[in-house]
Order: sequence, then structure tokens, then C-alpha cells
Amino acid sequence: MATGLVNKTRKNNCKNNNETCKNICIDYPQNNETVFCGHYCFRLGSRKPCSAMQVSINGGEWQNCRQANGYWWFDWWNFNTGNFYLEAKAYVDGKEEQTAKRKFKVTL
Repeated sequence: MATGLVNKTRKNNCKNNNETCKNICIDYPQNNETVFCGHYCFRLGSRKPCSAMQVSINGGEWQNCRQANGYWWFDWWNFNTGNFYLEAKAYVDGKEEQTAKRKFKVTL
């Protein structure tokens, strides 16, 4: 089984330079989802094998994700109630691809 692959029938709503990004997507949190706990694990997918995946929360620094079970994951701790957005970028076929912003909310 190739690592970093997800179901090819899933819709992908990410963008790269105003074009549809076909290779990476944010699975969780879903758009406008509300998170209710003090620990959250973002799940990201890649349609093609990629060498790395990173996330940025509210425009902050890019943080490395870990790969397991065919997905990329980022464990998020120590956050407060508020509105957030998540972006992801991956390195696919030697090129950087980036998703559109995914909005979500935290209520603790």
C-alpha cells in the first residue's frame, strides 16, 4: 500500500494559486466545525505520495505533521476558545502545494 493516499472519490476543496489543488486536502476539522475538547488532532490527506505535510494555524509558523495509517496528522494542544483557520501544505512531486484556509471554532 502506498503511503499518503486517500480515497480518490473524495471531493477536494483546496486551492493553489487560484487553481484547484488536486493532491492535498484537510479532512478534519471540517469547514465551520466546532471543536469541544482541549486536544484535537487534525487529519490531512494526500492523493499522491508526498514527502512532507505541514500545517499553519491562524497564519502562524508552519509545523510538521506525522504520517500514520495513510494520513497525515497534527496533534494540537493548549489552545483557547475562539475562531481559527487552518492551512496545510505538502510537497508533492517536488512541488509545494497549499490548501485554502479552513475555518473552524473552538468552544471549551
